[in-house]
Amino acid sequence: MANEGDIAFDRKDIYAALIKYLEAARLNRYSEYLYNRPGIAYSQLKFYTEASQLNPKYPYPYNNQGTVLFEQQFYKRAEKQFKKVIALKANEASFHMNLGSLYLERKKYDKAMAEWRKSLALDANIFSRRSAASLSSSSGSVKERNYYLARLFALTGNVDVAIDNLKLAITNGFTDLDAIARDREFDPVRNDERFIEFLKNAELLIKLQSDVGLPANPLNPQIQ
Repeated sequence: MANEGDIAFDRKDIYAALIKYLEAARLNRYSEYLYNRPGIAYSQLKFYTEASQLNPKYPYPYNNQGTVLFEQQFYKRAEKQFKKVIALKANEASFHMNLGSLYLERKKYDKAMAEWRKSLALDANIFSRRSAASLSSSSGSVKERNYYLARLFALTGNVDVAIDNLKLAITNGFTDLDAIARDREFDPVRNDERFIEFLKNAELLIKLQSDVGLPANPLNPQIQ
């Protein structure tokens, strides 16, 4: 049932996912994972009261509370919740991912990258895992999220995902190619032929985006 819920969640059928998660949770009341999934679905549906139900036995509901506060733009309070849940369970990648996303929203870029590096070290697939709850970036920070994810994956040598996220950043309005030359996180992939080819075409992608006003190269990113 939980797997069926994840499939429904992945196709954005959140109501159907919630029903499956609740059914699964009734069958196993001692699973932290199953206790967490309904809270995520409630948050996505903006049922914040239901999503913020806390049980001090488990760390995940504190993460849900942080997510709810983030969605309501109570960023300082959300930060406290994410720090609290990390203190309870420091080896959960999604908690560091969420705190990093919050730091990005608050323009604390170095802190965001530090938390995302911790997240990726704990789970190499965290940004592509459909069961990982993601925080909704404001419209102004979407391109920044893509750009900083590109930096993150470049640092780990994952050139394909780095390029995909740079293309998405351009799609969402990124134009600062000098930053790519300046930021040292891209050093591990600079000499890769794929990255060199991308840089050759980057100005054209930006021009197409500006002239046409449509995505220059829409992709399915390997992020939530």
